[in-house]
Amino acid sequence: MVLRTFALLCALATSASDWANGPTGIGPLQLGMTKAEVAALPATGIHLASELGPYQPPGTTTVEPKPGEEKSSTTLQTPWQEEPLKTTLTFQDGKLSSIFVSWDDKEHLVKTVADQIAAKFGPPTVSDRTKVERCPSYGGGSEEVRSGSMDYTWKQQQGDKEVRARTGTYTLDDCLARKYDKRSVLSSISIWTVAITPNPF
Repeated sequence: MVLRTFALLCALATSASDWANGPTGIGPLQLGMTKAEVAALPATGIHLASELGPYQPPGTTTVEPKPGEEKSSTTLQTPWQEEPLKTTLTFQDGKLSSIFVSWDDKEHLVKTVADQIAAKFGPPTVSDRTKVERCPSYGGGSEEVRSGSMDYTWKQQQGDKEVRARTGTYTLDDCLARKYDKRSVLSSISIWTVAITPNPF
């Protein structure tokens, strides 16, 4: 148990001392790597469980890439579960600029990973955009249904860029969804960089 906990804490790591306020990657998979460096990661510990392939957007969504942007779909082997996790990597001008790992409906992993990050980097900013609805339940009672997003975010500045890490859950749920068993949950972790707009004053 102690070794597993240590492994989970080590899964979220920094690559340089100047990125000190939050994770910049997951294990050896770090922002700033080239596509060739990512593809060459050793197949041990936290690693790509499949080759980098063409980006596969969810459903029928079509999003035009930004200039200099390339997205790849893969799967990532992590300590969080036995099966590899669906992962999208975004490269901007040849460098890894975004990591998105999906847990689908595994809500419990969000709090687990948030606690691991907080243990190493400090508390996050918590954004609770959920709403609560009371729905009738079987037997004449009622149950509390919560829908919307719950996010835990860390961010820091380096020069003209900011690195952000967010883990959270987006839940589509209401009384009608419960009636027809259509509740939907999307859980994930994202680590990415954004350009900071200069202060004009």
